[in-house]
Amino acid sequence: MITRRQFMTAISFAAAAPLLARATQAAGVEPVRESRAIFDEGLNWASKDSADIVCERIARAGFNVFMPCVWHGRGTIWPSLLAPWDSAAANIPGFDPLAHLCKVASRYGIEIHPWFTVMRRDREFLPQFYDAGTPGECFDVHREEFRDFIVSLILEVVKNYPVNGINLDYIRAGGVCLSSRCATDYQVQTGRSLLLDRAKLLLPGGTVPSLVAWQDKAVGDIVRRVSEGARPLNSQIVISVDAVPGHPIDVTQGRNSIKWVNERLVDVIYMMHYESNPDWASFRNLQASMTRPEALVVLCGSYEEAVSPSKNVLPRDARKVAALLSEARQFQQGNGVGLYLYSRLSDEQIRELSSQTFSVKARPSWKRTVGPAQPRDVTTS
Repeated sequence: MITRRQFMTAISFAAAAPLLARATQAAGVEPVRESRAIFDEGLNWASKDSADIVCERIARAGFNVFMPCVWHGRGTIWPSLLAPWDSAAANIPGFDPLAHLCKVASRYGIEIHPWFTVMRRDREFLPQFYDAGTPGECFDVHREEFRDFIVSLILEVVKNYPVNGINLDYIRAGGVCLSSRCATDYQVQTGRSLLLDRAKLLLPGGTVPSLVAWQDKAVGDIVRRVSEGARPLNSQIVISVDAVPGHPIDVTQGRNSIKWVNERLVDVIYMMHYESNPDWASFRNLQASMTRPEALVVLCGSYEEAVSPSKNVLPRDARKVAALLSEARQFQQGNGVGLYLYSRLSDEQIRELSSQTFSVKARPSWKRTVGPAQPRDVTTS
């Protein structure tokens, strides 16, 4: 619930922001260039009043990039010609939450990068894209018609809204599909038994290269088509993915983020590490092995995990959040830092970040790729 005081604060900040920007420019002080992203998995931004509140709070903290989840496998939070409305969002005739957010964010100098949980399904709908053998709460990535649908859905946003980026989350198979349809597809593509290969994969240390390649091909098809479709529509668009490079889930479910970076399909990998004490040394080793180390951004957490089912997830200590982002900054080589998630961004965290880690204001800055890499067996003159 938004209080009158919060609303008035937001309106005052919005009115003052252009004046402050002109004063800064007149004084000859240039803001630093650093992207500072915050992710919102909820619908905190999706009403007329709340968009102002969210933008004011994150701007006050020092963030300049907002990642609102516009597709969580329940429907869209924009008037789409391709899918029904999100079942958890209010659908007000004549009101477009995403268009309104883009307008409000521009007043605060905040970039909007809509976030899609690509294969996740949080509602019983669109039954043509899954069946009983599909991994739970997922759409079937091995169905070409689903890939056609989700690519078109994402590009619909790029075509119709002044967004600065696209974020692809849950960009993995979700498991191994066991439907007869998938078994036939696997046999046709590899000449092997899907059931037998899945059983091998479940053995300790089990690896099945053909199964990994089958998953890679389907998931990677979405990434390639989104990238190649979005860039002609917006030459400055930033394409990011959420991943944990090297994790068994990534390896076996087709989330091959480093490959996508190397192929210049993706600009940024937000590496999901929300723990209180990340293994920073392992991140350094991973980044040192990358051909594009600037793509790696450590995505930190703003909350503490519940210790039991009866406990709520609580905001993390403000000083700890500031310290995590300061440490993550040591890795950034042109693509900034990121925090998950907005719903646990406390007022204490805002005060700490604005006075410490983000005490100097910044404008978003990205080190992007220049389009798909040329195939290795093709030369250009």
